[in-house]
Amino acid sequence: MAFTMERWYSATKERFAVRSYKGEPSQGELEALEEQAKALSGRGVRIALGYDKHAFSPIIMGMGRVKGTGVFAAFISEGADMRSLGYLGEAFVLECTALGFGTCWLGIYNKKRVKNAASLLDGETLTCITPIGISKESYTPRPRKPLSLLTGLSDDVLRELPEWQKLALNCGRRAPSAVNAQPWKYTVEGEQLRVSSTGSNYGYGLVDLGITMLHIELGAAHGGVAGEWSFENDDAVFTPMSYNN
Repeated sequence: MAFTMERWYSATKERFAVRSYKGEPSQGELEALEEQAKALSGRGVRIALGYDKHAFSPIIMGMGRVKGTGVFAAFISEGADMRSLGYLGEAFVLECTALGFGTCWLGIYNKKRVKNAASLLDGETLTCITPIGISKESYTPRPRKPLSLLTGLSDDVLRELPEWQKLALNCGRRAPSAVNAQPWKYTVEGEQLRVSSTGSNYGYGLVDLGITMLHIELGAAHGGVAGEWSFENDDAVFTPMSYNN
């Protein structure tokens, strides 16, 4: 598991939203991705691969435009906590990145076609999808809010935090979110890190929260700290359980 965490941590530095592709995964690669999708499904979340060249249309004012691939993964809920869906969905996205594929979280797509291609079951709700393919784009870092704004702490205070907390917060800051809004706040409470949602973000606020939760955990693991999450209303609290420095 430690190898996987480090692999995904590295992927957080390489992942970016890709909308233009020059190829699709091979059959063998699709089978490997299918295994990963099954392994990461759980907690009321199902990750299903599908294929439909028209899954990314109709386009609303250009939003959702994707070219060059028909392969996608659908993130499906059966009564799941949306934080779990974001957490597990981002784990799959980072695995795709580690395997060399481009991805892009999408909330706007052709839901009817995706439901058919993903074989949606009774009681399941389709939430988000990501295209999967060989990126035609070069890596371009997206702008992110400074940690001083996300935490309310001065740069001097941030510099004095334990190294694992700095790694965790910086990795959390890299997390993707709907319209790049970063609708969360980080609070340092002694050794604990609290993540709070600051808005619904078009209905994806808790999905976004789950995505940054995974990033926080990966950054902490890179700093030699393993921990666990607990929940207080919509807030998520990371508590370190062991140190490996």
